[in-house]
Amino acid sequence: MPVVFTRVDDRLIHGQIVQGWLPGMNVDEFVVVLEEADAMVKDLMRLALPPEYGLKILNAADAAEYIKNSPARIFLLVEDFESLDKVIKNGVKLNAVNIGGLHYRDGRENVFKDVFMSARERDFVKNLINSGVKIDGRSVPKEAHADLKDILCR
Repeated sequence: MPVVFTRVDDRLIHGQIVQGWLPGMNVDEFVVVLEEADAMVKDLMRLALPPEYGLKILNAADAAEYIKNSPARIFLLVEDFESLDKVIKNGVKLNAVNIGGLHYRDGRENVFKDVFMSARERDFVKNLINSGVKIDGRSVPKEAHADLKDILCR
């Protein structure tokens, strides 16, 4: 699979992605999974990325199909676990997932720094862990890694 890095972050493309994660990564393009995105959202994401990186903004099914057939080295970015689940169910196998920014909403509790999850989201991540997917919990590479296996699978 051409996925080099997978991140769950409800802010999608922003400074921590471009300034923190992107330097030192060997990726060609970003695949952002959004079920709906208007032209303005797409234009803003394009402006946020350096011009040398490609950008595809696709729904989960189209993103999975694109990833399975792409020769590019991909940074996969999803805004929530529902989108990630759809990508996986459409045939994309992931070895690791970074969880970096999920902000408070009704029904979510703080799990670790900058990450709030509902019981359903915690169960989804536990299932990923139990299936062998490595979960990396941190906002930027310089932060200490939060071991979600210890946090969620007690």
